[in-house]
Amino acid sequence: MADGPQDFLSQLTAPDHTLDVRPRTEPAVVLLSRACDADLDAVERLLAGAGIRTARLNADEVADTGLTVDPQQRAARLHGRWLTPTVTWTRHFAPAAIEGAGDPARIAFLRESWQAAAVALAGISGTSLPASAPAPLAQLDVARRHGVAVPRTLVTTDPYRAFAEFGCRQLVVKAAHRHFVEPEPGRLHGVFPVAVEQHTLSAGLGPPAIVQEYMEHEAELRVYYVAGQLHAFRVDKGAAADLWMAPDTVGVSPVTPPPSVAEATTRLATAMSLHYGAFDFLLCAGTPVFLEVNPDGDWRWAERKSHTTPVTAAVSAMLATLHRAAPDRQEARPADGSDS
Repeated sequence: MADGPQDFLSQLTAPDHTLDVRPRTEPAVVLLSRACDADLDAVERLLAGAGIRTARLNADEVADTGLTVDPQQRAARLHGRWLTPTVTWTRHFAPAAIEGAGDPARIAFLRESWQAAAVALAGISGTSLPASAPAPLAQLDVARRHGVAVPRTLVTTDPYRAFAEFGCRQLVVKAAHRHFVEPEPGRLHGVFPVAVEQHTLSAGLGPPAIVQEYMEHEAELRVYYVAGQLHAFRVDKGAAADLWMAPDTVGVSPVTPPPSVAEATTRLATAMSLHYGAFDFLLCAGTPVFLEVNPDGDWRWAERKSHTTPVTAAVSAMLATLHRAAPDRQEARPADGSDS
């Protein structure tokens, strides 16, 4: 005989049949960058094909983004859905890209608040890949201490004086911090490296800049370190700024890094605790000379020019591995039990 309505309701409300309609979170790889990050677009497609969910927070789109971070439950609500961040990678999430309205103090507060929220989001993740590495001079110091050659380098407000310090004919002058500044959201101004000779430079004070001796070299290499894998490209260009100012004139070809370059890259990545880094080397009479590493350096430009995709595949595999190894991949509930 079939149960009556009361019998059915009593089963639902019995302890062993309690209905739980609270939403559960989904494990996800969280990517913090900006809308124009085509490198991450390609990675998201590969991860989706592997059945791995991603969530994206772009600095230039936060105005329409709702965010809740629950540190106790290690859960976050982003774009209307709860998730458990397994891996959070912060790349080009720059506060300067965040639009604001009102007085400057209000805009500054808005940007600092979103920066703090991004840090909080990364903090509840199983693994966090920050867009940080030692500052340029500290990178060179790490290289020296680990037996990797570097150019002679100064930070100075008067680059002209470096000719006397180094006793060389040509110098490379580059920004002491980043190559780009963003005085208004979405409007980047480049301050690119330049090679100069003494007769083209005048003495005088300016903003602090990194000044290095120019080193004659037979090759310039960009080496991408991805969780222990190395993918190298030879870069041929006429001037240091051509990557940005004249990209059509730049030649890029995939190469197998010489053992000395591979060893130096791995040694420095390990010393700096990097999961990912774009390393720049000069090859001078067969010796690798380390220039810098960018912990969020783009790679699609090199892949497009060389008609290859090894870095995209390696980055996707790295994130997938970290995602699957995350201790919090099991579903968890948000603290308030609500998805609204």
